[in-house]
Amino acid sequence: MSVDRKQAAKALRRIAQLLEVHGENPFRIRAFASAARAVERLEGDLEAQVRSGEIQHIRGIGKGTAGVLAELVEGRHPAILAELMERTPPGVLDLLEVRGLGPKRVRTLWQELGVTTPGELQYACLENRLVELPGFGPATQGRLLEAAGFLLEASGRWLMDAAWSRAREVLQIVEGASTVLDVQPAGELRRGCEIVAGIELVVSAAGETTAAELARLMPLSRDEAPGWWRVEGGAGPPVRLLIAEPAVFGAELLYATGSEAHLGELERRAAAGGFQLSRRGLRSEGEDVAGAGEEEIYARLGCVWIPPELREGEGEIERAASGGLPRLVRLEDLRGALHNHTTYSDGTASVEAMAAAAVARGWSYLGLADHSPAAHYANGLDARRLRDQWERIEAWNEGHPEMRLLKGIEADILSDGRLDVPEGTEEGLDYVVASVHGGFRLSKEAQTERILSAVRCPACRVLGHPTGRLLLARPPYEVDLERILAECAGRGVMVEINANAHRLDLDWRMTRRALELGVRIIINPDAHAVDGLDDVRWGITVARKAGARPEDIVNTLDNAGLGSG
Repeated sequence: MSVDRKQAAKALRRIAQLLEVHGENPFRIRAFASAARAVERLEGDLEAQVRSGEIQHIRGIGKGTAGVLAELVEGRHPAILAELMERTPPGVLDLLEVRGLGPKRVRTLWQELGVTTPGELQYACLENRLVELPGFGPATQGRLLEAAGFLLEASGRWLMDAAWSRAREVLQIVEGASTVLDVQPAGELRRGCEIVAGIELVVSAAGETTAAELARLMPLSRDEAPGWWRVEGGAGPPVRLLIAEPAVFGAELLYATGSEAHLGELERRAAAGGFQLSRRGLRSEGEDVAGAGEEEIYARLGCVWIPPELREGEGEIERAASGGLPRLVRLEDLRGALHNHTTYSDGTASVEAMAAAAVARGWSYLGLADHSPAAHYANGLDARRLRDQWERIEAWNEGHPEMRLLKGIEADILSDGRLDVPEGTEEGLDYVVASVHGGFRLSKEAQTERILSAVRCPACRVLGHPTGRLLLARPPYEVDLERILAECAGRGVMVEINANAHRLDLDWRMTRRALELGVRIIINPDAHAVDGLDDVRWGITVARKAGARPEDIVNTLDNAGLGSG
């Protein structure tokens, strides 16, 4: 069985964290933490290197950590991790996910206050019990109260990529059933919402035996809602299935997709035209007139079919009736992306591997923007290493006319608004992505001025992940985004939709506003590995939900409009 490098690194890092929570030997803790970093940056086949013993010759990996990797390769749960988990209260793992809590602080909370869950942490903060603990204090307590509340609110919600991964698993099973005519995702997932509470699938089936057949393929139980079934077990979001008759499949799909606001407006339009619209379809004077397909329902109501991403009750029905809906951007419209990382900073793939992956995706260019020196935690590039990367980029370009690599850097926006571009390299760069990676707690005014200063720098071509949010983990920092977007529009600075499913930043609402202001929008995967390039699909979803056309997105152009480089 193939070993996922990310999962292997995650297991090693979890061991390091739990060792620290239990106050174990610092040298042993560092050994596992170093091994996790080494595995993340490893090139080549991890499993092959483990089986051959070559892994022990990799810097940062010793005999003990190589043994853990061998257990993972053999499909076994590492013994040391099992032992640590056995003597760790389950909620402590959740505490490690609270922003601002590291293993040392988690150990203090556990040992001194008996706090072992985010809920207990929230209560302890409300009781003002953290202020006297060493290493905490009133300010830290306030931040942890906010972070614990944010984590608790996020529980039971799922990111877009995890939801689609689970949905595809179930879709593949359902599509294999002999009595199923069609199956489509619905709900928040189909509408392209950033976070979903669950997955809804609508199944078209002519026979009454479909539920029984599906129950033989996967565990099903009846849902409280008529016609709905629950898929039991499996990792990820909960899944519900609606089995619909073909004659009303379109209507059931329409209603299961939502949103409530969209359906309400559609029902009012139907009533004004003398129709009745429900889950059973469109009726007129007691007769069924449409229901098998969404397109015919919209057509009967005088509208073109409305893409699910736009169905939020924000005027899309009026635009559909007047012919004012745009042709939304699609994944196949993209020609490349600018914000990507390699092993030169914190990526896991080489320059050449990332370039080959872009070729395989049919792209005409790929921009590499590794971290700048201030991002020491991410192995940021100084001028010497940046120029070394340029040599490899130029060598690739000389031998591969089908796809061009562009020279970029993701420069930290420093606290005073300066860009952390290595001295003397500005002229050699095709572009700079300017991003905030620290100082999230500045006041709204200070944060706004900081980013405005960066945007005004002549070198700045792209503003990266503009609000700094991490979905289900960290809220956006306080900033006057309207002012920043207006400044970017005036200066021709591209604003990124960071397509990583943990960010999706800009979100679709502010992307729509950015388009109104004339901002040049670019979709970037912020890829740190080859498969990370595929994250552009989530950015496309955000752009479509904002109503973006191909011409609104910069990377539908060759070289993102940067010229020959």
